[in-house]
Amino acid sequence: MQLNLIKKPESEIISLQETKNYLRIDHDFDDTLIVNTIKSTREALESIIQKSILKQTWEYALDKCSICNFDFGESDYPTIFCDIIKIPLPKPPIIKIVSVMIGEKEQKEGKYSVEKINHKFCLCISYGKSISHRNRISIKVVYEAGIADKVENIPYQLKLANLMLVANAYQERFSYKQDGVISQGVKQLLSPFLNLRIF
Repeated sequence: MQLNLIKKPESEIISLQETKNYLRIDHDFDDTLIVNTIKSTREALESIIQKSILKQTWEYALDKCSICNFDFGESDYPTIFCDIIKIPLPKPPIIKIVSVMIGEKEQKEGKYSVEKINHKFCLCISYGKSISHRNRISIKVVYEAGIADKVENIPYQLKLANLMLVANAYQERFSYKQDGVISQGVKQLLSPFLNLRIF
């Protein structure tokens, strides 16, 4: 299984200027550092909550070996039941499915749907014939995902968490701390966006 980002968010969830205001910085010497820190801390937030924050496009490819390992039941891995393939998609929530390919054949829209099952966004594909675990098929899904499609629709908790992480990284830029990177305040801000409310 391979996940590739094929279209980045059009912007970051916090701007350079609002970050500098939060940091009380009135010079331009560290602008490049701050811009890079904004991006890396946003990616860290997405890794923590296991969700895309601002709309981005992903390609999720399952090779033939992955498909061979399909099994029954609820899991984080693709499953099959008769002629239904169920694929939990990473980096949700799903905004739109752009395309679904099984082997070299693109699937029509009516052949698949997105369902939310046990906090997971799953692509359910009606394959049209019974599938054996021994079948060697490859699947490629392209989809848009994000909590919001525009910056103005991003929940403020996520913006504030991003600002707090940038502030911590900027303050500690000349040292390395193994513990205490994620503060209790950031954890509280992120808790509504976690499936499990535990860090």
